[in-house]
Amino acid sequence: MLRATACLLAIIQLAPLSAIAQPDASIPVVNPRTLAAAAIPCERVALGEDDDYKPDLVLLPSGELLLVAFHQHKRPGGKVLEQNLLFRSRDGGKTWAKPEKLDQLGREPYLTVLPDGTLFMTGHLLAGDVRNKWGYTCGFLHRSTDAGKTWQSIRIESEGIKPKASNHSTRNVLRLADGTLLLGVDYDGGDGPFLMWRSGDNGKTWDKTGRCRPNDFKSQYGFFGGETWLWQARSGKIWALVRVDSNELPIKGRVIKAGNDQADHFILFSSKDEGKTFDRIRDFGDYGEMYMSILRLQAKRLLLTFTVRDLKPPLGVRAIPGVETEDGFEFAFGRDRIMLDTRTPLGKSQGGGFGPTVQLKDGTLVTSYSYRGKDDKTHLEVVRWRLPASRK
Repeated sequence: MLRATACLLAIIQLAPLSAIAQPDASIPVVNPRTLAAAAIPCERVALGEDDDYKPDLVLLPSGELLLVAFHQHKRPGGKVLEQNLLFRSRDGGKTWAKPEKLDQLGREPYLTVLPDGTLFMTGHLLAGDVRNKWGYTCGFLHRSTDAGKTWQSIRIESEGIKPKASNHSTRNVLRLADGTLLLGVDYDGGDGPFLMWRSGDNGKTWDKTGRCRPNDFKSQYGFFGGETWLWQARSGKIWALVRVDSNELPIKGRVIKAGNDQADHFILFSSKDEGKTFDRIRDFGDYGEMYMSILRLQAKRLLLTFTVRDLKPPLGVRAIPGVETEDGFEFAFGRDRIMLDTRTPLGKSQGGGFGPTVQLKDGTLVTSYSYRGKDDKTHLEVVRWRLPASRK
């Protein structure tokens, strides 16, 4: 059964597989400076089963919400089977239908939707998945033109490029202002190659030959495959929000010894030549802050959503309002920090991931996340909320 709790004492119309909302604490805002509120009413809706993980959601032009997540099933011999799941909501995230088990391969599914409703889903299939017949971790790009009912799939190949090397792609597909689509693809090992796939027909076909050069970047991991998220400014400049290993590329002036990847952080890179080269600009956020995405809001503001995975509990999803500039964006991490999700108890390891936000036509914001409960299992939720007005 799907469960729901609410920050607003409101009655939610029942639908199949839903439950009446219950009171819950509101969302706190830490150090509100530009926002005219220190707490935000909200409504939380739980969905899925125990140990579903890393949800991601998009809003279709029809108004339907799609949410994907995955569930890892253990198999003998240290193998796994990671099942992708697709949930649908037709009432703005108040209720969700039972999940559809997708045949499309690749853990950590991440969605992109184009203005015409074309869907893309990225992911990567572990070498240890029982369905992996290639012997290495490989990325996948899936495409749907019917709201996720049917899909066409492309496997990212290492054969003939860098045999047996693990490969990955950017989390999102970026649509440029002229309609060109970009997908960053690269290979682990530290020496690339770094590729920028391009499509001029909404992803029906791709030119996979374009090379990319990230400057001032050296890592055993990929530049795009480190969960990089792409965004284009009004000027045409492309920004890459790049997750990096904190031991290899520490925050300037604040070197730490990270024990695991939970202390990774993000660095901003930008491109003035449509992704042929990227220059390192600055550190972005703090250690342990990742899974970043930017949303353009109706009120001509921006919203950065990200997840705190380590070092600064409570762990969970945060959001910060920002300002769009001609060349990019401005966010102040030390103020107006909206604590969307603090469900993981102190002392528990992280269970969060992705946490993107979408905005409905009526202005309601919907954010998805997963958290680790007292039972040491991960759980999925969405939270419905509104961004407070700015101070006058």
